[in-house]
Amino acid sequence: MTKKLFVLLTAVITLYAGKCYSILTQTGLFTPVYPYNFRDNPNFREVKCNLLDDRIVWDNNLSYVGCYKTYKEANYTLHHLKFNFVTPKIVEHNVTFKDQYVIFPTTSTVKPKNVNKIISKFKPQILEKNFPTKFYGNGIDFIDITKITFMPTVNLYDFYRFYRKHNLSTKVMVLYNGVYSIDYLYQKIHNPSILKKIDDKTYILKVPLYISPTAKLVVNNKTLLLETTPKPVFIMYHGDIYAKNSKFITWNLKDNNYDKREHIPEEELLLIGLQKPRPYFIGLTGSKTYFINNYFKGLGFHSTSATFGIALLHFPKDLIVNKYNLFTFLNQRGLPKGYYIGNTMVDNMMGFYCSEAKNTAIIGNLMYDNLIYNIDPHDYSEGLIIARNITAKAKHAHGIVISRQVNHTIIAQNFSFNNHSAGIMLDRLSNYNYIFDNLSAINGYMGVSIQESDDVLVYKNYLIGNKIDGIIIRNSLRISVLDNYIAYNAKNGVEVLTKNIDGMIYRNFARDPYHKATAAVVEDNKIIDNIFYSIVVKNNAAVYLKDNELRNKYYPNFGGDLNIFTSKIDKNHGKFKLYGIGNPFRARSIDEIRMSKKVVDEARKIFIDASCNNDFVSEMLGKLYVSKYKNQYMAQKEYIRGISQLYPNDMSSYGYFLLSKANTKKEYINAISYIAQSIIFGNSRAKIDISQIPYVVPVDKNDINKAFEIALNRLKNYKVVDDIYSSACKIDDRKKAKIESAWKIFNYKFKHSGAKDYFEYCSLPLKDFTIFTPKIIKKIHYIFAKANEPKKAYYRKLLKENQLIKDSPDCKLVSIRLKRIRDSLDQYYQTERSKMIKVLNPYIDQYLKLINEYRLHKVSKKQIHELMQEN
Repeated sequence: MTKKLFVLLTAVITLYAGKCYSILTQTGLFTPVYPYNFRDNPNFREVKCNLLDDRIVWDNNLSYVGCYKTYKEANYTLHHLKFNFVTPKIVEHNVTFKDQYVIFPTTSTVKPKNVNKIISKFKPQILEKNFPTKFYGNGIDFIDITKITFMPTVNLYDFYRFYRKHNLSTKVMVLYNGVYSIDYLYQKIHNPSILKKIDDKTYILKVPLYISPTAKLVVNNKTLLLETTPKPVFIMYHGDIYAKNSKFITWNLKDNNYDKREHIPEEELLLIGLQKPRPYFIGLTGSKTYFINNYFKGLGFHSTSATFGIALLHFPKDLIVNKYNLFTFLNQRGLPKGYYIGNTMVDNMMGFYCSEAKNTAIIGNLMYDNLIYNIDPHDYSEGLIIARNITAKAKHAHGIVISRQVNHTIIAQNFSFNNHSAGIMLDRLSNYNYIFDNLSAINGYMGVSIQESDDVLVYKNYLIGNKIDGIIIRNSLRISVLDNYIAYNAKNGVEVLTKNIDGMIYRNFARDPYHKATAAVVEDNKIIDNIFYSIVVKNNAAVYLKDNELRNKYYPNFGGDLNIFTSKIDKNHGKFKLYGIGNPFRARSIDEIRMSKKVVDEARKIFIDASCNNDFVSEMLGKLYVSKYKNQYMAQKEYIRGISQLYPNDMSSYGYFLLSKANTKKEYINAISYIAQSIIFGNSRAKIDISQIPYVVPVDKNDINKAFEIALNRLKNYKVVDDIYSSACKIDDRKKAKIESAWKIFNYKFKHSGAKDYFEYCSLPLKDFTIFTPKIIKKIHYIFAKANEPKKAYYRKLLKENQLIKDSPDCKLVSIRLKRIRDSLDQYYQTERSKMIKVLNPYIDQYLKLINEYRLHKVSKKQIHELMQEN
């Protein structure tokens, strides 16, 4: 019963907000909690330098237990929970982020998984069976980069700006309606200024390439040199790409050699809009990527979205600057997927990056010398498998990092070492993740770092010889650290702390809120010979200890908040529960907000009660149903209501709504007929889209012409939707007159345009059209400035704080003391590093055996030792 109460308590605190009933109780040594962060404690001392101290201070020792909807629930807990209440009383109160709660250490809900079985279906020999072997198609076209509405404008802008500045061609090669190999493509194009053949296995790609949803590209046993100087290219795709046993290398045509990355000043590394564009791969929504046993070198640069080298991307809505429905339609396809097995990725901006990817496998890859991260899944990616990779020598950050609600991820059997920062890191609400059987060693920071992420199981890992902690847990709840080997780290074995990070102004806390509470269960671990403490707890974090084997040379086993409880821990043979103090609530991320049931009910009422003259924007509500609530029925109703009121935007949006569900040629043409109908009613923007639809949907210009005929026949019968749908509003005489006027004016304009058919008529505006209007360029520059300002502000803040430290005698003394400690640790670490590498030797053999099962090109122990050398 007690265990269930603990779970209930944590769940309620985490999820319930508003007003609630709590048990108000005194807390202190008797609870036990660490009492010396309470201002009313006689032993409380103010810190001498707030700039260099991360302590969280509480006004007094009165704390809430639980947060319940009813008095009855709180009273039940008071009488059944095994907890040392002192003068408790049940109070009703408003829930705020400043309230002080008792934090209970509870285990993660994540269960161990059979990783070997899960990853067995991703062996190269199995995935190779998916590769196409027959090649066909004539869908090869070249479109000016300024006229493409089906690709992300913000991403194209970096290249457009560079091409214009250097007077380079702005054509993009588009593949559609076919399956193409590099050899087949070369035979079709036969133009060395586009695709130059060096020999039977080597080509140079000299123009940017887009693969549409109706196309596949296969690269097998080739070297594809990607022009970078003088003209950088890219490969972007909504379709599928298959590559195996191949090399993709950035190339300098002037020097006929690998194109080395330009030097980027440290303070500009993360800024966007400053770096020269470099080639990259981006798999967009609905795409599939099969990369097996390839070599990638020199890809990527830091800009707006997923430009980092090898990436999967569901494009962020806040970066869509051109509101063309064609790209919006494509961006609502299924999330991108990829299988990255046994590749080598070197000297890229990042080894691998994704945003909102799903069910993607990154297995058996060798990644090193990448500029920022080696592996960086980001932003709401789900169900990823990151297993049996070697991630080494990330130059500025972590070997493996998942960040911003990357949930239900398996990080298993990786060897992450000699990275600038952490070997493995979880950040920004990355919850329900499984970290299993990894070897994370000799990294510049921690072996494993869990920050602002909940419900994580860290199980059977080897965290050895890292420059700071074996594992650190910050502002995270329900973390289980079970059966790990944590040894020879230059600071602590395990550090559990709560920290106020509000001052990190480069973070967007509206998107990435956090709670000021931490709790971990540390059980059955072997924690030996770390330089500082075996286990340290700070700032009233909660921890449960049991059955850990501890041994330390220089410092006691227990530090921080645990120090005053050492005798109790020893008396209980290492078993001890320290309750925490904190606030487990966090704000709701703006990205999490979805339509509530109340909003849906109100929307239904609006639909039922709506008169034809209401001013509610049906198109917006229809899109809201599709994107937020996934309610197809209500979306259709709203679009039809808008069409019945003769709104062109609703006609176009409804066409794309039908297009997203179409499977047959007839269904495609019928869907496009509503986009055609919006053009007949004067939607000039839809002309641009409809002229490019054949690139991304399996139709041709004859099908577009048929769609116009269907739309015109419908309107000539004074109908705006098909017979199978009923109009929400009656088509009265006034509307009939508008309908007749619309198709007559359209026919007049068409006849006098000189176009031979409707498709050509829609293509006429392309001559003077550009996606890069002054207004759009201004928007993009605003995006650049908005993204860069917090980073610049943080850099200014650091400079200011450094000056304040120099000007404050107390801070200066603390700073000097900390520097001496760091210097002595660095010196010690350097002298001991070779010993740590020797300790790693037997583990290296074990992990190489596992990793090489998923590699056709095996990694040798000699390569590993070369990567262990310091730069």
